Amino acid sequence: MISRQEKLNRKLKEKEIDAFLLTNSLNIFYLYQVWIEGAVLVTPERNFFISSPIYKEEVMKKEREGEIIVYEDSLEKELEKLTGKLRLKKYGIEANHLSLSKYDKIREKIKGEVIPCEGIVEEIRSIKEKGEIDKIRKAGEVTVAAFNYLKEFFHPGITEKELAREAVNYFLEKAEDVSFPPIILFGERTSLPHARPTHRKLKKNELVLVDIGAKLEDYCADLTRTFLWGEVSEKWKRIYRLVKQVQEVAIESVRPGVKCCKIDEKVREKISAAGYGSGILHGTGHGVGLEVHERPVVRYTSDETLEEGMIVTIEPGIYLPGEGGIRIEDMVLVTSQGGKILP
Repeated sequence: MISRQEKLNRKLKEKEIDAFLLTNSLNIFYLYQVWIEGAVLVTPERNFFISSPIYKEEVMKKEREGEIIVYEDSLEKELEKLTGKLRLKKYGIEANHLSLSKYDKIREKIKGEVIPCEGIVEEIRSIKEKGEIDKIRKAGEVTVAAFNYLKEFFHPGITEKELAREAVNYFLEKAEDVSFPPIILFGERTSLPHARPTHRKLKKNELVLVDIGAKLEDYCADLTRTFLWGEVSEKWKRIYRLVKQVQEVAIESVRPGVKCCKIDEKVREKISAAGYGSGILHGTGHGVGLEVHERPVVRYTSDETLEEGMIVTIEPGIYLPGEGGIRIEDMVLVTSQGGKILP
C-alpha cells in the first residue's frame, strides 16, 4: 500500500512544487499522527516539524520522521531562516486554511515563490483506508444506538436543549466526543435545517428532527432521523415516504465513476416532480472522516467524481417554512459493487 506521505509527494511532483507547508492541524495529524500547533514543511528529501515550545514533547516523538524545530519567537521567522538555507524555488502553502493576515506574514518571510494551494491533502483524505472505514463504522454504530436511547426521552414538555444534552452525555459515555453540536428540533422548527436547539418544548403529535454524530478515535459520524411522533398529519407521512424513496434512489446511484453533481441533480428532479422543489435548501451530501464535513461534496455545483473508498452522506430533505421539515441522512461507503450504508 502506498503511504500517505508518498501520495502527498506524488501530488507535489505533479504540481511541480519543491516543498509544501502544512499548517492545518487535521492534515498534519492525518499524515503524521501527531497533534501540534505549528507547521510541517515537506520536501522530497525530508520533513521539518516546526512547533512552539508548548508542543515540544509531543513533536519530539516524530524525530525519526524528520527534523524538529522548536521556535521561541514565531513560525514566520523560523520559516525565513529555514527556507533561506534550503534555497528551493517553489513553496506550496495551504491557502484555504490560513487567515489572510497569517498568509501574508508567511508569504513575506519565505525565501522563494509562494504558490497558494487548496485541497491537496483533503483530496488524499477523501479516500478512506480500511482502518478509517472501521472507525467511522463504529462511530456510526454508537450514533444509531443513540437514536434508540433518545426516543425514550420523548414526552410532552421536554425541550430541544434537554434532549440535545442527553445526546451529548450519551456520546461522552459511549464514544469520545460529539462530531458536532446536536441539531434537535421540534414541530415547525424542523424547517430550519441547521438551527440550534432552544427551550422550545415538545408537544403531542409532531415532528422531531435529530441530527447527531459520535466521534470515536478521532473519526466522525453524521446521521439524521426525523421521527413522526404520535399522530402527525397525512401530509407529513406522504412527505416522509417521498424523502425516504428519494434517498433510496440516490444511494442506488452511488458507485465509482459517478459524478457527485448527477446524484444531487437526480434528487432535485424527483423532489421537484412531486411539487416540493422550493423545499430543497441544501445539497444531497458530503464526505465524512476526521471532519464531519469534508470532500467530496454531493451537490449540483460539484465537479468531483466518486471513487472507491469514499464515504459520503446521502441526506435529502424537504422543508416548508413555518410548518416543518423532513430530513433522512445515512453515511454511504463507495464500493466496487455500489453504495453500502454504514454502519
